[in-house]
Amino acid sequence: MYRTASIAITLASLTLAGCGKEATGQVAAVVNGEEITLQEINAELGNTPIPDGVDKKVVQQAALQKIVERRLLAQAAREDGLDKTPDYLLRERQLRDALLVQLMGQRAERALKVPDQQEIDKFISDNPLMFAERKILTIDRIQFALPEKVDQLKALENDHSMDAVAARLQEMGIPFRRDTPQVDAASLGQQRMAQIRALPAGEPFVVPENGVVTVGVIVGERAEPVSASDARPLAVQALRKQKLTETVQQRLKQSRTAAEIEYQAGFAPPADKTKGAAEKK
Repeated sequence: MYRTASIAITLASLTLAGCGKEATGQVAAVVNGEEITLQEINAELGNTPIPDGVDKKVVQQAALQKIVERRLLAQAAREDGLDKTPDYLLRERQLRDALLVQLMGQRAERALKVPDQQEIDKFISDNPLMFAERKILTIDRIQFALPEKVDQLKALENDHSMDAVAARLQEMGIPFRRDTPQVDAASLGQQRMAQIRALPAGEPFVVPENGVVTVGVIVGERAEPVSASDARPLAVQALRKQKLTETVQQRLKQSRTAAEIEYQAGFAPPADKTKGAAEKK
Protein backbone atom coordinates (compact mmCIF):
# COMPACT_ATOMS: atom_id res chain seq x y z
CA MET A 1 0.00 0.00 0.00
CA TYR A 2 2.82 2.37 0.95
CA ARG A 3 4.57 1.56 -2.37
CA THR A 4 1.38 2.36 -4.32
CA ALA A 5 0.97 5.62 -2.45
CA SER A 6 4.59 6.55 -3.11
CA ILE A 7 4.23 5.96 -6.83
CA ALA A 8 1.04 8.01 -6.91
CA ILE A 9 2.71 10.90 -5.11
CA THR A 10 5.68 10.78 -7.51
CA LEU A 11 3.43 10.82 -10.57
CA ALA A 12 1.40 13.66 -9.12
CA SER A 13 4.52 15.70 -8.46
CA LEU A 14 5.76 15.14 -12.03
CA THR A 15 2.37 16.21 -13.39
CA LEU A 16 2.41 19.36 -11.26
CA ALA A 17 5.97 20.13 -12.36
CA GLY A 18 4.90 19.84 -15.97
CA CYS A 19 1.85 21.98 -15.43
CA GLY A 20 4.02 24.59 -13.72
CA LYS A 21 6.00 25.32 -16.87
CA GLU A 22 4.94 28.48 -18.62
CA ALA A 23 5.54 29.90 -22.10
CA THR A 24 7.41 33.02 -20.99
CA GLY A 25 10.86 34.52 -21.47
CA GLN A 26 12.99 32.18 -23.54
CA VAL A 27 10.23 29.54 -23.66
CA ALA A 28 8.06 30.02 -26.76
CA ALA A 29 5.67 27.14 -26.09
CA VAL A 30 5.05 24.20 -23.75
CA VAL A 31 3.76 20.96 -25.28
CA ASN A 32 2.46 18.50 -22.71
CA GLY A 33 5.05 19.72 -20.23
CA GLU A 34 7.94 19.86 -22.74
CA GLU A 35 9.41 23.30 -23.38
CA ILE A 36 10.24 24.69 -26.81
CA THR A 37 12.71 27.54 -26.55
CA LEU A 38 13.57 30.48 -28.78
CA GLN A 39 16.94 28.82 -29.32
CA GLU A 40 15.17 25.80 -30.84
CA ILE A 41 13.22 28.09 -33.17
CA ASN A 42 16.43 29.80 -34.31
CA ALA A 43 18.03 26.39 -34.86
CA GLU A 44 14.98 25.36 -36.92
CA LEU A 45 15.39 28.43 -39.12
CA GLY A 46 19.15 27.83 -39.39
CA ASN A 47 20.81 30.14 -41.89
CA THR A 48 17.64 30.66 -43.92
CA PRO A 49 17.57 34.37 -44.84
CA ILE A 50 14.36 36.26 -44.09
CA PRO A 51 13.33 38.26 -47.19
CA ASP A 52 13.01 42.03 -46.88
CA GLY A 53 9.54 43.13 -45.88
CA VAL A 54 8.64 39.82 -44.23
CA ASP A 55 7.70 39.99 -40.55
CA LYS A 56 10.30 37.99 -38.58
CA LYS A 57 7.68 37.10 -35.98
CA VAL A 58 5.52 35.43 -38.64
CA VAL A 59 8.48 33.34 -39.81
CA GLN A 60 9.24 32.34 -36.21
CA GLN A 61 5.61 31.38 -35.62
CA ALA A 62 5.64 29.13 -38.70
CA ALA A 63 8.87 27.49 -37.54
CA LEU A 64 7.41 27.02 -34.07
CA GLN A 65 4.36 25.24 -35.46
CA LYS A 66 6.62 22.79 -37.29
CA ILE A 67 8.41 22.06 -34.02
CA VAL A 68 5.11 21.67 -32.14
CA GLU A 69 3.79 19.20 -34.72
CA ARG A 70 7.05 17.24 -34.66
CA ARG A 71 7.03 17.20 -30.85
CA LEU A 72 3.43 15.95 -30.75
CA LEU A 73 4.19 13.14 -33.19
CA ALA A 74 7.33 12.25 -31.22
CA GLN A 75 5.32 12.10 -28.01
CA ALA A 76 2.76 9.87 -29.73
CA ALA A 77 5.57 7.60 -30.96
CA ARG A 78 6.90 7.28 -27.41
CA GLU A 79 3.40 6.43 -26.18
CA ASP A 80 3.45 3.61 -28.74
CA GLY A 81 6.73 2.38 -27.30
CA LEU A 82 8.78 3.06 -30.44
CA ASP A 83 11.60 4.60 -28.41
CA LYS A 84 12.25 1.17 -26.86
CA THR A 85 12.62 -0.73 -30.13
CA PRO A 86 16.05 -2.00 -31.32
CA ASP A 87 15.69 -0.04 -34.56
CA TYR A 88 15.20 3.24 -32.68
CA LEU A 89 18.10 2.61 -30.33
CA LEU A 90 20.40 1.80 -33.27
CA ARG A 91 19.44 4.91 -35.22
CA GLU A 92 19.67 7.07 -32.10
CA ARG A 93 23.28 5.98 -31.62
CA GLN A 94 24.09 6.63 -35.28
CA LEU A 95 22.62 10.14 -35.15
CA ARG A 96 24.29 10.91 -31.82
CA ASP A 97 27.71 9.81 -33.09
CA ALA A 98 27.28 11.76 -36.34
CA LEU A 99 26.24 14.89 -34.43
CA LEU A 100 29.20 14.67 -32.04
CA VAL A 101 31.63 14.26 -34.96
CA GLN A 102 30.01 17.23 -36.74
CA LEU A 103 30.27 19.43 -33.65
CA MET A 104 33.90 18.39 -33.11
CA GLY A 105 34.66 19.35 -36.71
CA GLN A 106 32.95 22.72 -36.31
CA ARG A 107 34.91 23.47 -33.15
CA ALA A 108 38.17 22.47 -34.82
CA GLU A 109 37.34 24.68 -37.81
CA ARG A 110 36.72 27.70 -35.59
CA ALA A 111 40.15 27.18 -34.02
CA LEU A 112 41.97 27.24 -37.37
CA LYS A 113 44.19 30.20 -38.10
CA VAL A 114 43.56 32.25 -41.21
CA PRO A 115 46.32 31.44 -43.74
CA ASP A 116 48.68 34.31 -44.53
CA GLN A 117 49.37 35.67 -48.04
CA GLN A 118 52.60 33.72 -48.46
CA GLU A 119 50.84 30.46 -47.61
CA ILE A 120 47.98 31.27 -49.99
CA ASP A 121 50.34 32.13 -52.87
CA LYS A 122 52.33 28.93 -52.33
CA PHE A 123 49.15 26.84 -52.36
CA ILE A 124 48.05 28.41 -55.65
CA SER A 125 51.48 27.81 -57.15
CA ASP A 126 51.62 24.19 -55.94
CA ASN A 127 48.15 23.36 -57.29
CA PRO A 128 47.91 24.73 -60.85
CA LEU A 129 45.14 22.23 -61.72
CA MET A 130 42.89 24.03 -59.27
CA PHE A 131 43.63 27.49 -60.65
CA ALA A 132 45.56 28.63 -63.77
CA GLU A 133 45.57 25.19 -65.43
CA ARG A 134 42.11 24.05 -64.32
CA LYS A 135 40.45 21.67 -66.79
CA ILE A 136 37.10 19.93 -67.00
CA LEU A 137 37.51 16.38 -68.24
CA THR A 138 35.02 14.10 -69.98
CA ILE A 139 35.73 10.54 -68.90
CA ASP A 140 34.57 7.24 -70.32
CA ARG A 141 34.16 5.57 -66.93
CA ILE A 142 33.42 2.12 -65.54
CA GLN A 143 32.80 1.62 -61.82
CA PHE A 144 32.26 -1.54 -59.77
CA ALA A 145 32.54 -2.70 -56.19
CA LEU A 146 35.99 -3.86 -55.10
CA PRO A 147 35.83 -7.69 -55.27
CA GLU A 148 36.70 -9.78 -52.23
CA LYS A 149 39.50 -11.40 -54.21
CA VAL A 150 41.50 -8.32 -55.18
CA ASP A 151 43.89 -10.48 -57.21
CA GLN A 152 41.13 -10.71 -59.84
CA LEU A 153 41.98 -7.16 -60.87
CA LYS A 154 45.33 -8.32 -62.25
CA ALA A 155 43.43 -9.65 -65.27
CA LEU A 156 42.68 -6.05 -66.26
CA GLU A 157 46.38 -5.49 -66.96
CA ASN A 158 45.89 -7.30 -70.26
CA ASP A 159 43.02 -5.01 -71.34
CA HIS A 160 44.05 -1.88 -73.23
CA SER A 161 40.66 -0.35 -74.01
CA MET A 162 37.42 0.37 -72.17
CA ASP A 163 35.50 -2.14 -74.29
CA ALA A 164 38.07 -4.80 -73.38
CA VAL A 165 37.68 -3.97 -69.67
CA ALA A 166 33.88 -4.18 -69.94
CA ALA A 167 34.13 -7.55 -71.70
CA ARG A 168 36.55 -8.83 -69.04
CA LEU A 169 34.24 -7.81 -66.19
CA GLN A 170 31.29 -9.50 -67.88
CA GLU A 171 33.40 -12.62 -68.32
CA MET A 172 34.26 -12.60 -64.58
CA GLY A 173 30.63 -11.99 -63.62
CA ILE A 174 31.37 -8.64 -61.94
CA PRO A 175 28.47 -6.16 -62.29
CA PHE A 176 29.49 -2.63 -63.26
CA ARG A 177 28.16 0.75 -64.36
CA ARG A 178 29.48 2.65 -67.36
CA ASP A 179 28.91 6.37 -67.98
CA THR A 180 30.64 9.50 -69.30
CA PRO A 181 30.69 12.11 -66.53
CA GLN A 182 32.45 15.47 -66.55
CA VAL A 183 35.09 15.70 -63.83
CA ASP A 184 37.13 18.61 -62.53
CA ALA A 185 40.77 17.60 -63.01
CA ALA A 186 41.57 19.17 -59.64
CA SER A 187 39.52 16.47 -57.90
CA LEU A 188 41.96 13.87 -59.20
CA GLY A 189 45.01 15.65 -57.81
CA GLN A 190 48.30 16.67 -59.37
CA GLN A 191 50.09 13.34 -58.83
CA ARG A 192 47.27 11.18 -60.15
CA MET A 193 46.78 13.38 -63.19
CA ALA A 194 50.52 13.14 -63.95
CA GLN A 195 50.26 9.33 -63.79
CA ILE A 196 47.22 9.32 -66.07
CA ARG A 197 48.91 11.65 -68.57
CA ALA A 198 51.91 9.30 -68.68
CA LEU A 199 49.76 6.41 -69.99
CA PRO A 200 49.60 5.68 -73.74
CA ALA A 201 46.68 7.28 -75.56
CA GLY A 202 43.47 5.37 -74.90
CA GLU A 203 45.02 3.24 -72.14
CA PRO A 204 42.59 2.89 -69.20
CA PHE A 205 43.65 3.97 -65.72
CA VAL A 206 42.44 2.08 -62.64
CA VAL A 207 41.73 3.73 -59.29
CA PRO A 208 40.60 1.54 -56.36
CA GLU A 209 39.30 3.81 -53.59
CA ASN A 210 36.82 3.50 -50.71
CA GLY A 211 35.66 0.05 -51.81
CA VAL A 212 34.94 1.15 -55.39
CA VAL A 213 37.12 0.55 -58.45
CA THR A 214 37.08 3.21 -61.16
CA VAL A 215 38.42 2.44 -64.62
CA GLY A 216 38.50 5.29 -67.09
CA VAL A 217 39.89 7.03 -70.13
CA ILE A 218 39.87 10.78 -70.76
CA VAL A 219 37.92 11.32 -73.97
CA GLY A 220 37.67 15.10 -73.88
CA GLU A 221 38.72 18.18 -71.96
CA ARG A 222 38.24 21.92 -71.91
CA ALA A 223 40.19 24.63 -70.12
CA GLU A 224 38.40 26.57 -67.38
CA PRO A 225 41.08 28.54 -65.53
CA VAL A 226 40.19 30.37 -62.33
CA SER A 227 40.65 34.12 -62.48
CA ALA A 228 43.22 35.76 -60.23
CA SER A 229 40.46 37.56 -58.28
CA ASP A 230 38.69 34.28 -57.52
CA ALA A 231 41.85 32.24 -56.87
CA ARG A 232 42.65 33.60 -53.42
CA PRO A 233 39.23 33.01 -51.80
CA LEU A 234 39.16 29.49 -53.24
CA ALA A 235 42.70 28.86 -51.99
CA VAL A 236 41.71 29.98 -48.48
CA GLN A 237 38.74 27.60 -48.48
CA ALA A 238 40.86 24.72 -49.77
CA LEU A 239 43.61 25.38 -47.22
CA ARG A 240 41.14 25.49 -44.35
CA LYS A 241 39.51 22.28 -45.53
CA GLN A 242 42.92 20.62 -45.84
CA LYS A 243 43.97 21.71 -42.35
CA LEU A 244 40.62 20.63 -40.89
CA THR A 245 40.98 17.19 -42.45
CA GLU A 246 44.51 16.89 -41.06
CA THR A 247 43.31 17.94 -37.59
CA VAL A 248 40.46 15.43 -37.54
CA GLN A 249 42.66 12.64 -38.90
CA GLN A 250 45.28 13.36 -36.25
CA ARG A 251 42.60 13.17 -33.55
CA LEU A 252 41.35 9.90 -35.05
CA LYS A 253 44.90 8.51 -35.06
CA GLN A 254 45.34 9.41 -31.39
CA SER A 255 42.00 7.85 -30.47
CA ARG A 256 42.73 4.68 -32.43
CA THR A 257 46.14 4.32 -30.77
CA ALA A 258 44.65 4.67 -27.28
CA ALA A 259 41.58 2.53 -27.99
CA GLU A 260 41.01 -1.13 -27.19
CA ILE A 261 39.20 -2.65 -30.17
CA GLU A 262 38.28 -6.32 -30.24
CA TYR A 263 36.86 -7.83 -33.44
CA GLN A 264 34.85 -11.00 -33.82
CA ALA A 265 36.52 -13.49 -36.15
CA GLY A 266 35.92 -12.46 -39.76
CA PHE A 267 35.10 -8.81 -38.96
CA ALA A 268 38.60 -7.38 -38.57
CA PRO A 269 39.55 -4.97 -41.38
CA PRO A 270 41.59 -6.69 -44.09
CA ALA A 271 45.08 -5.58 -44.97
CA ASP A 272 44.84 -2.83 -47.59
CA LYS A 273 46.35 -4.57 -50.62
CA THR A 274 45.48 -1.62 -52.85
CA LYS A 275 47.28 1.01 -50.76
CA GLY A 276 49.72 2.84 -52.90
CA ALA A 277 48.41 1.27 -56.10
CA ALA A 278 46.62 4.31 -57.46
CA GLU A 279 46.78 3.46 -61.11
CA LYS A 280 47.70 0.41 -63.11
CA LYS A 281 50.42 0.29 -65.74
